[in-house]
Amino acid sequence: MGEEGAIAMSSQLGQKKVDVENPHLGSSNSWANSEVSSVTKRNICSTCVTIVDLVNHVLIVSLTVFTLYYTYILMMSEAIVVFADDGVLTNFLTHRAKKHLHWVLQLLGLILVIAGFVPMYLAKHSHHFKSYHAILGITSLVVMVFLTVTGYPVFVAAKLRQVVRPVVIKFGHNFLGISCFVIGMASQCLGYKYTSQMNTPSVNVTTICIIVCVSITLLSVRKALPTLFQQSARLFR
Repeated sequence: MGEEGAIAMSSQLGQKKVDVENPHLGSSNSWANSEVSSVTKRNICSTCVTIVDLVNHVLIVSLTVFTLYYTYILMMSEAIVVFADDGVLTNFLTHRAKKHLHWVLQLLGLILVIAGFVPMYLAKHSHHFKSYHAILGITSLVVMVFLTVTGYPVFVAAKLRQVVRPVVIKFGHNFLGISCFVIGMASQCLGYKYTSQMNTPSVNVTTICIIVCVSITLLSVRKALPTLFQQSARLFR
């Protein structure tokens, strides 16, 4: 056997020896690769959620600016989104800070809604609440007033546990909040018929506004709905 053959055989024997001494080397590498892949998937998912949340904020601000003169201000959508754990604008806040920001945004939304409602009410004279837009709007306003007035017990739910379970208070507030928001956004969509004069042969502004409004609604309740389902399950434990 030549010198090259001997070297090759020696290399093969050395490799086999390493494999025998480290039987778990292959599985360790596989486990490490699996961990890296899992972390990468989580990072990609987190990035996608952040992007979706940022898009939602852009849609909210854009639609609010566009409809400022015509219809309601969409402050309540931001009040709901504030509680998203992965919210791009509020993930650095503590839960207590988010709660305070939530009621401030909701109160501002209520003030703006009333400011828009009163002139419309005075202008309609005897034609009050005869359209679906108006009926849904006043329903949402009444629920919003109730939520704002009765929001304090949510802050002190833990202290009221001797009287009522905290989950009952939080479920009721969450359910009414989502209902108020969805009803208000439905009224908003119906109100876009008053922007029909802005439509052109090439651009249907009304349809675009409705699509954006529906998108905001779905994106805003993406965290609130799962929380509501979890609270409803805990009610019967």
